[in-house]
Amino acid sequence: MDIHRRSSCRLLAGVLVAGSLAAGSAHAAGKTGAQPVAATPAAVQVAPVFDLAPLPVTSGQLVQYILSPAGQIAGLLLADGTQVFCPQDLGENLPAVVRPGEQISISGLKGIGHPIVRAYAVTGPRGQRIADVRPASAPAPYDSPSIGPDVPVDGTVLAPLYDMQGKVQGAIMRDHSVVYVGETNATRLAAWLKPGGSLHAIGIGVSGERGTAINAREIGPDVNQAIHIEPADAPPPGAFPGSAGYDVIPGSATAQ
Repeated sequence: MDIHRRSSCRLLAGVLVAGSLAAGSAHAAGKTGAQPVAATPAAVQVAPVFDLAPLPVTSGQLVQYILSPAGQIAGLLLADGTQVFCPQDLGENLPAVVRPGEQISISGLKGIGHPIVRAYAVTGPRGQRIADVRPASAPAPYDSPSIGPDVPVDGTVLAPLYDMQGKVQGAIMRDHSVVYVGETNATRLAAWLKPGGSLHAIGIGVSGERGTAINAREIGPDVNQAIHIEPADAPPPGAFPGSAGYDVIPGSATAQ
């Protein structure tokens, strides 16, 4: 009889303890559930610093991306011959907005006397719009390869290649290749860079799905008349970095 009583008491105590634990857990869960869950902050959309609405709008069909010798999109060529310059941030996003053969609208400053536009915003055929949202500052230079494979270009010049200041810096070919020679060389070799002329060039650059672009170090009307030139990205004359004379300042005591 005592055995049965002790067993019953133990069973009842176990039930009471389990009930207390369950009630405590439910109460804690209730308090936890009452706390609001912190939401993940949404990505902040960066707005343009300046009002771009007053800028002139240039519209047309995109013929090709104008690549830098490192393969970055430095600009656009439209069907009417207009060359559009793009800052790096804008250029990187262009393939997602517009592709060659499609219509495009560019809000930007138009050149005086040259078919050039400095783009600040681009709108593609599907309504997507990208803008240069950075404050006004000096444009970051595009990368230029100092080593890499030689890429040959042979064909007919379509148009002179301009830079942001309206100076000729090379040529755009009819096959959409881009040849950079630099402003100094372009002035000296102007007769070879005229539209309709034959041109042979070779230099370090890229050639791929988006196009071909090189920094020419050999150029001429054909391979037999090609001459050597200093590439557009050649370092200034003087001692190479790391050499004994690199830190010597001309005219100083150490230079004597």
